[in-house]
Amino acid sequence: WKVNAGLFKRVWLMLYNDILSMGMGHWRALKPTYPGRLFLMLVFNVINWALATYGVVVIAQQEGDFASFLLGVFISNLLLYTSFYIIMKLRHGERICRQAMTYILLSWLCWAPAMYFFLNKSTTWQLLPAESRRYNQSCRLFHFYDNHDIWHFLSALALFFSFMILLTIDDDLAEKPRDKIPVF
Repeated sequence: WKVNAGLFKRVWLMLYNDILSMGMGHWRALKPTYPGRLFLMLVFNVINWALATYGVVVIAQQEGDFASFLLGVFISNLLLYTSFYIIMKLRHGERICRQAMTYILLSWLCWAPAMYFFLNKSTTWQLLPAESRRYNQSCRLFHFYDNHDIWHFLSALALFFSFMILLTIDDDLAEKPRDKIPVF
């Protein structure tokens, strides 16, 4: 595939031929080429539409914290993409090397408590700093860091480990010829 001026013509011809073949009774044009990928794509789209609906219904109507909502959407999509890649890798018979498995475990061990501290907020951006102080909680870590600070530490570690997963997950394919690697 090349992205150039002929792209629209190719898309139009593909759609035209598929519609024409369906008109003649050949319904195989509707059969997905990769049903597993389609299923995951549909599930992940439902999750994203649910997040968007939540954002419209709850966040917008209650004048909630849009920045935190958007951050939650980005984190969710990072986890969904990583899950998609791992699932597709396993479905195609590839293995996940020990180093990547270690990063998967470490990322989940950081994401779980990070999400706890993310959802149990100790700050708000919607009030003035003086009014926001009433949300302050006692320091939990070393009698110096509060929940929000702990969220920053854990989420930074979780993001690091998540990106290390993506960096190392295909290390087992280093010796495999490129034409033998499935593309998904």
